[in-house]
Amino acid sequence: MGYNETIYHWDYSLGKDVYVDGKHRVKDITFRDYLVETNLIYGPEIEDVINIAVVWEVIDEDQYVKQIYNHDTGEIYFDESEEMTDEVDDLISSILMYGSLEQTIDGAYS
Repeated sequence: MGYNETIYHWDYSLGKDVYVDGKHRVKDITFRDYLVETNLIYGPEIEDVINIAVVWEVIDEDQYVKQIYNHDTGEIYFDESEEMTDEVDDLISSILMYGSLEQTIDGAYS
């Protein structure tokens, strides 16, 4: 099967696992703010991030995020070939859990 792409507006809410008072909680965070917290975007470019694209695929019934990029400018924020930090791993887990990836554009492509 080929790759899929899902596009999110910057204020799309993802869930983020946080540890508060000895308990795990899920808080809402905008996609753009999550990118800032993971240091994938920073500086003046933050306000230019409007549409965020996630490229993903299904392998043996599991979804895998391949790339996260700015859909308007083409700037790549994450690519699967890069070393992944714990923070980026948490972001990807949140996308897989709360991102409704099945809402793709143009169906699957390769």
